[in-house]
Amino acid sequence: MISGMSAATFAEQLISAERMGKDQLFKTSMTKHQNQLDAYDILESSLKRMTSKLEAINGDAFESKTSSISDESASITVDSDAPAGTYDLYVKQLAQSHQLSKSFASETEVLPTTGVLSIQVGPNAADTIDIDMAVLNADGTRTVADLRDAINNHADNPGVQASLVRTGGQVELMMTSKESGAVNSVDVKMDGVDWGMTERKAAQDAEVTLNGIDITSSSNYLGNVIDGVSIELNQAHAIGDSSTIKIESDSSSSEQAVEDFVDSFNELMEQINQLTRSMGSSVVDESNKDKEDDDKDKDDDDEDAPSSITEDQLGVLKGDSSLRMLQNSMRNSVFEAAPNGMRLSDVGIEMTRDGKLSIDEDKLSQALKDDPDAIKEMFTASGSYVDRIDTIIDPFTKSSGYLDLKQSNLDKQIDRVEDSMSRHDYQMQQRYQIYLSQFTAMENTINQLNSASALFY
Repeated sequence: MISGMSAATFAEQLISAERMGKDQLFKTSMTKHQNQLDAYDILESSLKRMTSKLEAINGDAFESKTSSISDESASITVDSDAPAGTYDLYVKQLAQSHQLSKSFASETEVLPTTGVLSIQVGPNAADTIDIDMAVLNADGTRTVADLRDAINNHADNPGVQASLVRTGGQVELMMTSKESGAVNSVDVKMDGVDWGMTERKAAQDAEVTLNGIDITSSSNYLGNVIDGVSIELNQAHAIGDSSTIKIESDSSSSEQAVEDFVDSFNELMEQINQLTRSMGSSVVDESNKDKEDDDKDKDDDDEDAPSSITEDQLGVLKGDSSLRMLQNSMRNSVFEAAPNGMRLSDVGIEMTRDGKLSIDEDKLSQALKDDPDAIKEMFTASGSYVDRIDTIIDPFTKSSGYLDLKQSNLDKQIDRVEDSMSRHDYQMQQRYQIYLSQFTAMENTINQLNSASALFY
């Protein structure tokens, strides 16, 4: 062509200029809707995170107990329903399994070919196995080691473990009850007569005294011996000795729950500020850095943690008055007194000028030690701070609630923009084909004229 450009290049440049305006409008609209959708996703994550903190506070956060014992005679585990108190424990003796043995010259000593070996565990005759030597040692080659295996592998083994103890000059066939306690004694007879075994360890129950109360157990594990308290016995006391067990409220767990509540509250307030107000990027950078530092300090691996707000998302929801109402309602709810008349300031939590909460950790710790029940009531009783905030958040996070509707509407708007973009692309492609045909025809005409004019030279 005259310009030196092909017909396709002409058509592409015309289409590029023609579609530029609408392409920019579509891009701007898509970016706006996507930023709003991302902002609502971030806000939803923060609200759900706070709901999780509320559930933790309303659960066992104020119920946790710790235990300690003055020596190593026992190990203590406690549940949240364990009553606080001090207990004196005396372990007279541990429970132990019955153990018998019989001497043989070696483990390869051949067994007799006649006789029935009966092994009973406990008082019930049904808990007995019979091993007929005529069957086990029919070929006269079976040894003491084979008898051990026959006992252990017997389908009806009543709860006895056979083993070989090598003493150097001979071997002991050891039989041990699998369960401890006096009731699980082992009785071994050959043809109904005592087989001549030596008792190595007597079957006995654990015997302890807890705050003057005598307790007997076939096991060294005393499960739920006090409501919510289990004791694993490790060793017996010398006469005159005893252990002191302490069960106390775990104030550190309660303190952490309150701190988590304050952190999630402040994070939510900050995010609403950023999403509904136009602030400089430095504010975002500082806020996100603070959050990253906090996450590192807490080593928080929560996959549902909200993402940081980008500069593009600043003020993207500034026209949403419902979010400002959410923010104000939450601030008002923590500013008012709890149902028991206490305020957050009574436990070291104050509202700062920027609408966030700050904690005096020393005052909170002391308050939890002085009156943990009153603080528990502040956060968990009917109408408590947790109840109030949960009631405020629920309309936003529930299924088909405010955030679901906003996200659904934005998804539809994005779909409409994408549909418009597709139609626009199709129309531009059609127009490109028209331009291409026109410029191709023009190019062919010009080429023909150039060819004809050459005949005159």
